[in-house]
Amino acid sequence: MNSKKLNLMQITHDMAHGGLQNVILNICRCIDRDKFNISVLCLRNLGAFVPELEKMGVKVILLPQKEKTDYFSFHGVHKIIKKEKPDILHTHNTQPFIDGIIGSFFTSVKTIVHTDHNRMFPDKRRYMFAEWVVSHFATKVIGVSDYTSDNLNKYLKISRKKISTIVNGIEPEIFEKEIDKTKKLEELGIKNEGPVIGTIGRLVVEKGYHTLIDAMKMVVTQFPKAKLIFVGEGYLKNKLMRQVEEFKLSKNVIFLGSRNDAPELYHVFDLFAMSSISEGLPMVLLEAMAASCPIVSTDVGGIKSIVKNGLNGILVKPNNPEFLSEAIIKILKDSDLKEKYITESKKILNLRFTASVMTNNYEKLYLNGKNITTQN
Repeated sequence: MNSKKLNLMQITHDMAHGGLQNVILNICRCIDRDKFNISVLCLRNLGAFVPELEKMGVKVILLPQKEKTDYFSFHGVHKIIKKEKPDILHTHNTQPFIDGIIGSFFTSVKTIVHTDHNRMFPDKRRYMFAEWVVSHFATKVIGVSDYTSDNLNKYLKISRKKISTIVNGIEPEIFEKEIDKTKKLEELGIKNEGPVIGTIGRLVVEKGYHTLIDAMKMVVTQFPKAKLIFVGEGYLKNKLMRQVEEFKLSKNVIFLGSRNDAPELYHVFDLFAMSSISEGLPMVLLEAMAASCPIVSTDVGGIKSIVKNGLNGILVKPNNPEFLSEAIIKILKDSDLKEKYITESKKILNLRFTASVMTNNYEKLYLNGKNITTQN
C-alpha cells in the first residue's frame, strides 16, 4: 500500500448515547491517523458525542431526513460521498447499510464494511430482503458476537463467507476513575443509605426493564433502602414510571434520564443489572466490568461471551423476576463473591474486549478487504 492516507467514512443514524455510537467513537479514538482520515455521516440527527468527535478532529456531517419515510434518501448519501470522496465506508445497522451501499454506486468507494449491532429477529420482511440484496455489494458484514453473526446468516441469508465476527471493545481507563460515592449520590439527590443497583440503556422493550422493576419488589424485602437507578431515555419511560408507582417503589427507583457522566455513575453502583430480552454484545457490560462493578444479566444474545456464569457474574433466564432478584440479592449479601467477579471481569475485559483490539481488527478489514479473516 502506498503512503497516501485512506479516507474512511462511518455512516450511522446519529451520534447520541448508545452502544453502536460508542463503537464508532472508540474507532475514531483508536484509528491509526497515519493511515486514515476519518469522518462520520449522520443520517437523522447529530447527538451528544459530536463535540467529542470534533475535538478529536473528526469531521461530522448531518444529512437530515424528511419527517415521513424517505425511500430515496440514498440520493443525499450519494451526493455527500461524491463530495467527500471516501475510499472506505463503514455502515452501522439497517438504514445506513442500505443507503450507504446504494449511495456508493458510481463513486470512488472501494471497500464497504457493514456492522450489525443486533436487533430482534425476525425483523420486517422488507428490511431483511433489502439487506440481503445490498449485502452482495458489501466487502464484509460484521456481527458483534457469534450470536449476531449466526442471525445474519439464519435470517438475512447472508453467505457465511461474507460474515465475520468482531467483538466490541472499550477503553478501560476511561471507566477506572475513583470518585467520592457519597458526594456523587448527593449531587444526584440520593442518600447513601443502602445498596445501589444501576442499569444504563434505552427505555425500550428489548431491555426488559419491566422485569427488573418486578425483581426490585423482592430486593427491597431484603434491602428496604436499596435504590435502582435507570440511566437513559426511551418511549417506555412513562409506562415504567407507572409500574414503579403501582408497585409502591417510588422511594427505591430513580430515573435519571440521559447523562454524560456514565464513567462516574458506574462507581456509585454496587451492582449492574441487565434484564434484556435481546442483545448483541452490550458495551455497557464492558464498561461496568472496567469500573469494577459486578454484573447480573439475562442470558441472551452474545452476553455469555462477556459474562461467564459463576466466574465473573451471574446469568439468569430472561423474563424471570424471581431468578433476577435472587441473583441480585446473592451478590449484595456476599462481598467475597463480589470481589471475585470484579477480578475475573478485569481479566476477561483486558484479554479480548478493548477498543484497541476491536479497532485493529477493523483496520485489517479496511486495508485488506476480502482477504482478511478476523479473529473473535
